[in-house]
Amino acid sequence: MTISPPRRPRSAPRYSKPVLLFLCGAFVVLWSSGFVGAKYGLDHAGTFTLLFWRYLLVVAVLGLLVTLMRQWRPLTRTEWTRHAVIGALAHAGWLAAVLGAIDLGLSAGLAAFITALQPIMTGALSARMTGERVGYREWAGLVLGVGAVALVIGDGIALGGPLAAYALPFLAVAAITIASLVDRAAHVACDAQAAKPATPLLFVTFIHALASLAVLAPLAVGLEGLEAQWGGELVFAIIWLGLVVSLAAYGLMFALLRRLPAARVASLTYLAPPVTMVIAWFVFRESLTPMAALGLVIAAMAVALTLSGRQAVAVGNDDGASPLTEEPDPVVRRNASTA
Repeated sequence: MTISPPRRPRSAPRYSKPVLLFLCGAFVVLWSSGFVGAKYGLDHAGTFTLLFWRYLLVVAVLGLLVTLMRQWRPLTRTEWTRHAVIGALAHAGWLAAVLGAIDLGLSAGLAAFITALQPIMTGALSARMTGERVGYREWAGLVLGVGAVALVIGDGIALGGPLAAYALPFLAVAAITIASLVDRAAHVACDAQAAKPATPLLFVTFIHALASLAVLAPLAVGLEGLEAQWGGELVFAIIWLGLVVSLAAYGLMFALLRRLPAARVASLTYLAPPVTMVIAWFVFRESLTPMAALGLVIAAMAVALTLSGRQAVAVGNDDGASPLTEEPDPVVRRNASTA
């Protein structure tokens, strides 16, 4: 009698390719709006003060939702620590660096372009930290993306851009890259070991926000005294950044990380600069130079190359196949060969 290989528990529900593409598009738009919303809010409050009020709102809303939806789960000390570190890096570390650069005079579009270097760092480290393979097409797309970012940065410096503001976005890239890889590695290990079901995303996001608030509060009080020019514009910026960006965009990012390889999700940030520049043009009339326009075209080509790579395998379908590729999951393939 032939025995079929055992099915491992799924840590995330299966999504069809159209749904995944929609989620990717929604993530790009919402993520890009954060750069513009940050610049809008920084006209009325300091970096840490703006982020403090933003995450105070996020923690309050998420705490209420987690309670009403009964999403609280018992976690080990290791799990609490891992989620807290991921949240502090992906939220507080990333945003403090990006907002600090914008506050120093860097344009929202250029900040988005520099932080688009994240896929390079993610691609370089993902194989070692998550065991996911990165194919030659993906590497070509990642390198092409670096060229696009370098082109736009060079153009900005030539036009007299603020040199001191360029270092902070690179710190932001390092912070969110480490956070996304640690998060992805944990889910890959959970899938491979057929461990307990994944912690509810809403509860995880609450831990992320709580850890970020714990980091930001002393900085906002000690360095800026929580000083702000309160008015309708600041309130709108806090609500937009807190509810739309922190909850929706970050929620989508970590939801995608549960279904797609880290390098694939990171490559979506290449689309943030053009979307950010379009939004910034409408809101602030930030101009787009010919060199920046060329950079946008190259960035689009980089995304196309990266997403067309078929070597990195995603986890999530019933039969072990990636939702965006046809290659079987190595865990299922290994089980089948030994059955």
